[in-house]
Amino acid sequence: MTVKATQQAPILSGFASVQPATDITIRALQPGVLTSLSVLPGESVRAGETIGRLGGPQIVAALATAQGASQAANAALVAERGKFADHLSTRAAVTQAEAAATAAQANLAALRAAFRLQSPVAGHVQSLAVGTGASLQAGQAVAVVQPAAGAWVRAVLYGSQAAALPPGLAARFIPANGHPAMPVTLRGMADHQADGGEVLAFAGTGLQPGEAGIVRLSLAPRRVLLVPSAALVLDDGRWWVMLRDANGDHGVQVVPGATEGTETPILSGLEAGDQVIVQDAALLYHRGIAAQYQPPD
Repeated sequence: MTVKATQQAPILSGFASVQPATDITIRALQPGVLTSLSVLPGESVRAGETIGRLGGPQIVAALATAQGASQAANAALVAERGKFADHLSTRAAVTQAEAAATAAQANLAALRAAFRLQSPVAGHVQSLAVGTGASLQAGQAVAVVQPAAGAWVRAVLYGSQAAALPPGLAARFIPANGHPAMPVTLRGMADHQADGGEVLAFAGTGLQPGEAGIVRLSLAPRRVLLVPSAALVLDDGRWWVMLRDANGDHGVQVVPGATEGTETPILSGLEAGDQVIVQDAALLYHRGIAAQYQPPD
């Protein structure tokens, strides 16, 4: 079958539970220097209020890189649209350039939001862990806020994207008991687990403390390559597909994403238009395995 390119909005989901109004720890989302801190213990804060800002060489470098990537993606989009108007490009190429520009802009917006340390909920500042001028690592505690009232959703998500989600992102909390899904809003990072999980705080209305389920949210669309899941072969902890080209049939290592239905997105290793073998792919991949073994005496 031919490898096809499509636009896909990645979905992050993870176990979640509704928590009573307990203390929330505000943490840095990016490494940097705490250039300002506008609260003191005992002061009141509003939900989403900025209590401090990050700066320093790491922040400047990260911002410059993200801005450069966004400008380059926008320039590529303009050029691709111009070529399409002159009948020198295809609609698929324009769509791909639009997706790249959107993703670069979303990454820049998320980075800018991460420079602001915001309170996930309305409440009172219980304590401060650091002061102005402190050098912070990603996930390091800055302040503890005691919520004024209301329950919140504690969700654990994994992956590099989970660590850079901007506050204000819309999501859904889906209770495990079959109750209707409820809209929730990301307020910020609550904690960082030793296994790499990011503990995120979501706010919403009508939440019942003790209720469990999952939180699911969609990210900005990205261009992915789809292949039938049956074409994937697992060998020694790595994924392969059998590629058919001018050199015949041979294995190519790939990096797959999360399977959706009967198809799996391929993050790297293939190009649109490649021909992959689906039927009996595993048998074809292992066709020479017998030569690696000596028959018993």
